[in-house]
Amino acid sequence: MREVLLWLLECPSVTGAEQRLCDELEARLRRLPGWEVHRTGDNLAVRRKSPDPSRPTIAFAGHLDTVPEPEGGLPVRIEGELVYGRGASDMKAGDAVMLELLERFDWEGSWAEPVFVFYAGEEGDYEENGLEDVFRELPWVLEADLAFCPEPTENRLELGCVGTSQVEITFRGKAAHAARPWLGENALTKAGELLSELHELRPLEVAVDGLTFREVLTPTMARGGTAKNVVPDAFRINVNYRFAPGKDRRDVERTFKELLRGRAEFEITDFAPSGPVNLNNPLLERFIETVSPEVQPKQAWTDVARFAARGVAAVNFGPGIPDQAHRREEHVRLPLLEECYGKLARYLGDSRRAA
Repeated sequence: MREVLLWLLECPSVTGAEQRLCDELEARLRRLPGWEVHRTGDNLAVRRKSPDPSRPTIAFAGHLDTVPEPEGGLPVRIEGELVYGRGASDMKAGDAVMLELLERFDWEGSWAEPVFVFYAGEEGDYEENGLEDVFRELPWVLEADLAFCPEPTENRLELGCVGTSQVEITFRGKAAHAARPWLGENALTKAGELLSELHELRPLEVAVDGLTFREVLTPTMARGGTAKNVVPDAFRINVNYRFAPGKDRRDVERTFKELLRGRAEFEITDFAPSGPVNLNNPLLERFIETVSPEVQPKQAWTDVARFAARGVAAVNFGPGIPDQAHRREEHVRLPLLEECYGKLARYLGDSRRAA
């Protein structure tokens, strides 16, 4: 497992630059006997050449891309049981487990029919995600009865996911010389009251099917002003809103109207829906019975929501460490990869037939 993870980490694949890793992975997969490899863009979908139509289909979907490395880089290295590198936890550890299942697991002895998807663009904008190309060009992927997204969960089963929207708030003012500010209206200082409110705002806990999701409003970027000696006539703040399953775009609009109370304009610049919990899926019930994982809500957005929007139940379960995602010294613990593989192999190799 270590060698597979190092192989993935040593090929950088920042969002938008996944082609080299996709090329190398495709070549590796095409050498495996008994598998069909399909490519669209920098995305790969893999299934057995002779699938058993009587078996339920389990899909595994892992993104190949990572966020950029920190300033100064993040050399791939091993220190004891820790492996460092960009994407180690998010989510090349999950990709490594998928690749091990492809290369090592005895699928002839399983009750399930596998589908594997390795895709680009997850860390970017919602519309640029490579899964959209896969769903459009290779629709058989959507015939899965359950999908696993091996996002970093530290081998906990994380159900559903919060939705996310990027909302640009604009405060308007009136430009003037900075030496005579009374002749204008400072858009930047007009935003102070709202920023103070957001600073003091506590997460809102929302219970969904017995799981507690936390809704948060987080200012992430700001811009304004045209020169150092000019009163700014516009000031813009990007707010990232994470909302519980069950809410939609209209709920986001309502939230910001209530938040701003006419003090500023706003525009939803990016929107990704939340993902449902799916506790009543029989294959998920079987996984819980077989593996007895710790069950939690997913306090982040993942592609379980994208699968759910197409009618496919999906869950988050992977070996990466959530708190290590996007960190300067991102790493993963090697035993977590072996544990994740073992739990999935036990589930998939259980001799009982699926319901």
